[in-house]
Amino acid sequence: MSNIWDMGNFWQEIPFFWGLVSLAVLATLVGLRAWVLSKNLVRDAEQEWDYQVSENMQDLRLTKDAFVRAYTKVNEPRGWKLMAKMLAAFAVLSVPAFAVIQLLLYKVWRDNLNEVSKMPQFKGRLEVLSDPVLVWQFSIFLSVIIFWVLVVGWFVRQYYKGAPGLMRDALIFERAGFMPETKLTVGPNPAHFDAGAFTTSEAQGRDVLADIFANTLGLSKRTQQNWQGSGHMCDIYSAGGDMQINVHIKNDDGEFTQATHPFFFAGEFARHDDKPFLYTLIFLIPNAYTAFEKIKSTGIKMDKVSATNSSRHCDFTSGAMEVYIYDERG
Repeated sequence: MSNIWDMGNFWQEIPFFWGLVSLAVLATLVGLRAWVLSKNLVRDAEQEWDYQVSENMQDLRLTKDAFVRAYTKVNEPRGWKLMAKMLAAFAVLSVPAFAVIQLLLYKVWRDNLNEVSKMPQFKGRLEVLSDPVLVWQFSIFLSVIIFWVLVVGWFVRQYYKGAPGLMRDALIFERAGFMPETKLTVGPNPAHFDAGAFTTSEAQGRDVLADIFANTLGLSKRTQQNWQGSGHMCDIYSAGGDMQINVHIKNDDGEFTQATHPFFFAGEFARHDDKPFLYTLIFLIPNAYTAFEKIKSTGIKMDKVSATNSSRHCDFTSGAMEVYIYDERG
């Protein structure tokens, strides 16, 4: 019976030793697989961002670094990483776990052997209990299963507890910390608006947009009397960079045509181009809420409004404009 209680022999058995080695090797291979997938994930995220930029599909309220963070967070190989950690935990914890199991079983047996020997129903049968190989093996087997279940259960709980959620949610989180680097950002650039679509009950659309872009948001304005030979005027607003907002004004005798103003007409392929353009305009100014209040006072139609005196940015849409006004004070 001394061999049964000899803890040294337990973990030095060849099958047990090679079982630990196999677990360690498998954990290493799975960990390498997770590392390779993670490295490729950063490359894939950067390529996806570059493609969206080239096609004017990027979210202007994100930087490349923010997009890569969101992409890698959502698509990281969490399953592979946790599997590698779980296998490593089995390899590292098996020896101390089995030692503790053996000590506990021995303690239970030792503490209860005298009490069992006093029970009448076991009188004359203690030779079975004195050499408890089957009971011992069954107890070890059951304890090992419980140990495995506990380890697997903990890692499964970590997998679901740390789930990153949807890409949409990750992008929302990244946008919450976005701050424009320039006074004006336009996408797709340049933006084109029909002045007549912003006419209010008190002012013409051209005057309303001039009040918004030049007087309230501080952009510079220049006017082309004959925009690209179309016979129509165009007010061009900018902040000194390559970002431009074009406000087109019809002359008294003509209408916009698809040849001169194609951005105001549905495309040839209805599946892709039948939707009207929606231009994103992002401004960085000293006081976002004050500017929002001035824009609101022009009487321009506003939808999807999000603006409070304490917020760091104010948002609204109006026709083909999707406007974000950020407070440069943060």
